[in-house]
Amino acid sequence: MFHFDKKFGLFIGKLKENLYHKHYALQISISVKSNIALTIKGENEILGKSFFINSNVEHRLISESNQLTVLVNPLSSIGHQFHLQFGKSNSTLLNDSLSDKLTATLKEFEIAEIDFNKLCESISQVLSEYQCICESENHLDEQRIINAIKYMDTNFERVLSIEEVAEKCFLSPTRFLHLFKEKTNLTFRRYQLWNKIIQSLPFLVKNSITETAYKFGFSDSSHYTRTFKETFGVTPKFLLHKT
Repeated sequence: MFHFDKKFGLFIGKLKENLYHKHYALQISISVKSNIALTIKGENEILGKSFFINSNVEHRLISESNQLTVLVNPLSSIGHQFHLQFGKSNSTLLNDSLSDKLTATLKEFEIAEIDFNKLCESISQVLSEYQCICESENHLDEQRIINAIKYMDTNFERVLSIEEVAEKCFLSPTRFLHLFKEKTNLTFRRYQLWNKIIQSLPFLVKNSITETAYKFGFSDSSHYTRTFKETFGVTPKFLLHKT
């Protein structure tokens, strides 16, 4: 089962055979019934029921029972808050209110107290609590980038130029790109690609990968598939097979 919106996506299912992969999205994975085995490439396997995995970290997850994976746009306000809280390490074994709330929601779904739509709504509410609070002391030195992220969140449905966003931050485009990369460790182009992929999903469900690629400005189906996998860690075919 999959769900995607502009700030996050989620997937519920077993992971019995999972190859090493990496993706742009920040990842939170939760299991109720059994431990998840997480291996960061080059490191020892870790067992646990709740993990955070940073952007672009090559990893492998194995779960014999259903697990919930949440993929968060790093350049959303939610993603930026996670970056500030967890971004200094490749992965973190979660043991806090975030994992407690997500685990409780997954438990309700597992015992059929809520359906999939209600689960998605509940997770959205939990994640919204992690929106960036601009008055926080942690943000004082990057207020302009916080303003940029909030502006991009608000105008997600439009293709935003570098010039437009930079102007909202009172920066030149060159200075904006430099500061954006410095404060988020990600590029403005990656924000644009996330935007395009998310907006393409409803069209993809009803049309071919090739048609979707051309419709949303990718050079061909290979370019679309590669960008999709870099973003979420799975191919469009995998998503279509699971929906």
